[in-house]
Amino acid sequence: MTYLDDRDLAARASSGDVEAFGRLVRDHSGLVYRVAMRICGEGEAQDASQEVWVRVWKNIKNFRGGSAFSTWLYKVTVNTCLTSREREARREMREYVSELPFLPEPPGGDADPETAALNTERREEIQEALAHVRADHRAALVLRHMEGLSYAEIAEILEVPDGTAKGWVSRGRAAMLVALADLSDLSDNETGMDSSGAAS
Repeated sequence: MTYLDDRDLAARASSGDVEAFGRLVRDHSGLVYRVAMRICGEGEAQDASQEVWVRVWKNIKNFRGGSAFSTWLYKVTVNTCLTSREREARREMREYVSELPFLPEPPGGDADPETAALNTERREEIQEALAHVRADHRAALVLRHMEGLSYAEIAEILEVPDGTAKGWVSRGRAAMLVALADLSDLSDNETGMDSSGAAS
């Protein structure tokens, strides 16, 4: 079997080759899920990922090969996730207003608390902090610091000038650090510790 790069697979998929599309999904599903989880949150990541692949299939004819397939895929993923977040925020607001007394309990975890507890807690803190960052700033931050993309790639994906991409990353980072500090203060207050770590 000959090696096919992403551009070849995309060209075949755009002609209706389901097997080529399946290869693209297998090769890039990790990227899509990672970005979806960081922008939408763990609860929405699976649905958002599926929606991304539906959009990719419907729009793959629009991929011209002028940039890497992964760059185009990042763009589709980020746009889908931002749209999904907006939709989810509107839905949550409607539910909040209409069912205020019936707030759901947060889901519990059955995992052994000693198994990677600190890593899990840190991941959850970062995910929670990301939720406090404005959507476009969050997308830029995720692409830069979690996906390792250049500012030029981020600018192309988000369809903004390079300077705007840099500004969004910087503002996203600052907002996330503030949110992490606030979460840390909340946690310290709940455990009776002051900011130096001493018991109050």
